[in-house]
Amino acid sequence: MGGSRYDVKVRVGGSGASVWRVGLGGAPIGGLFSQVTGEEAAATVKAALRLGLRHLDTAPYYGMGLSEERIGEAIRGRRRGEYTVSTKVGRVLVPVSPDKPPGAEWSDTHGMTAVFDFSEDGIRKSVEGSRARLGVEDFDILFLHDCDGREEEAVRHAYPALKKMKEAGEVRAIGAGLNRHETALKLAKAAEFDCFLLAGRYTLLEQGAMDEFFPYCADRTIGVIAGGVFNSGILASGVGPGATYDYARAPREVLEKARKIGEACEQAGVSLKAAALQFVLASPVVTSVVIGCRSPAEVEQNFRALGERVPRGLWDGLKSRGLLREDAPTP
Repeated sequence: MGGSRYDVKVRVGGSGASVWRVGLGGAPIGGLFSQVTGEEAAATVKAALRLGLRHLDTAPYYGMGLSEERIGEAIRGRRRGEYTVSTKVGRVLVPVSPDKPPGAEWSDTHGMTAVFDFSEDGIRKSVEGSRARLGVEDFDILFLHDCDGREEEAVRHAYPALKKMKEAGEVRAIGAGLNRHETALKLAKAAEFDCFLLAGRYTLLEQGAMDEFFPYCADRTIGVIAGGVFNSGILASGVGPGATYDYARAPREVLEKARKIGEACEQAGVSLKAAALQFVLASPVVTSVVIGCRSPAEVEQNFRALGERVPRGLWDGLKSRGLLREDAPTP
């Protein structure tokens, strides 16, 4: 990122961990919804590191280990200081059996599926698998993965296991990766997590996380890593045919709001993608942003969007039209 304000490391909450301000989300190169070749995946990771998207976020669930393997291959031989890495626990990979179907969203599951296991043994098993695939011994962040509806189990069993690993120096910060800010708030109140990866719940389209979750994090120095900042596509490619929101066809009210935001961006001479990325990064609560990319071209597009000039008038106009919260921080 050539010395821009995004090519820096930032502290994760009150922990001893620091991660790069912008990173690469590893689900797409794990074959999310469509195949990505090994060569394309390697080129994607290398482009991200070259351009400054140096935090690498992945999970065993992404392609049933494929995303971790591909990131591991791309970072092999690199100095550990060139990147930071987070992965997830709470799902253990096992061979497919008739009563455990593979994840339908992955283009190839390699005969494996993932089952929830928040026990200490399950957490340890998950971490050992991730170490082997990524080729790293320690992690900057470990997140509990998708524990919506499993909060009690997560706090009672998984959290103590992660805390032990942090105390032993195996991981620098611990948190949870979630799709609901309500769950994140519940977990933040129940245990001493350093950070949360919140997917799709703080974007140009929705800022509900600002009501209770963000103030709670700010008061207690809890970091927030923002994922899904394009709401799975509609804030990247606009409201054309097949526009998606939360990995499904976008409902009418979302399409209408996204259309109006897109028109405002066009009038301001700004890409929708640039506005979406820079808006999220403007929040003082947001530690970093991870952006899912499946090709070097997508990495380069996002890199350019980060550096695009966005006039102040765009944010004022969105707020005056009721398309953005009046109290939302903007660049």
